[in-house]
Amino acid sequence: MGQGAELDELERSLALVLRGLTDRATVSDLAERSGHDLPPASWALLEHLAARGALRVSDIAACHGVDVSSVTPRLKRLETAGLVQRERAASDGRAFLITITAEGTRALESVHAARREILRDALSGVEPGRLAHTAAVLRRVADHLAREPAGTRHGP
Repeated sequence: MGQGAELDELERSLALVLRGLTDRATVSDLAERSGHDLPPASWALLEHLAARGALRVSDIAACHGVDVSSVTPRLKRLETAGLVQRERAASDGRAFLITITAEGTRALESVHAARREILRDALSGVEPGRLAHTAAVLRRVADHLAREPAGTRHGP
């Protein structure tokens, strides 16, 4: 993609989409459609556990760039809801591993389905080829961001 106006427009559009996905009305809509009323940060934790498997609380916090004290209450709420479980680590009896439960996986699938419904509504009439191209571009951006440490994401 070239520089200039197109890149500016893409950046603004992505910011609007990100803001829209965390907007109170959208979060409420997702909760209603999925049957699960969780804040976006809790969904992010479930996504993380689904993708990476069992993790220590400290590893989860480090991956999200927050302190353990910030992530622990969220994990406790997810555990109370039956979406994650805590087990002693076999290698260290003092440590616990957090894993997503089958119910957590079903909840995550339901929020994905709810997001797809919202996208379907927003993108009705857009040609499938354009959607596939857009998805590929967004995947490239996501892959690039996943490879780079946060502190190095600057410059051209």
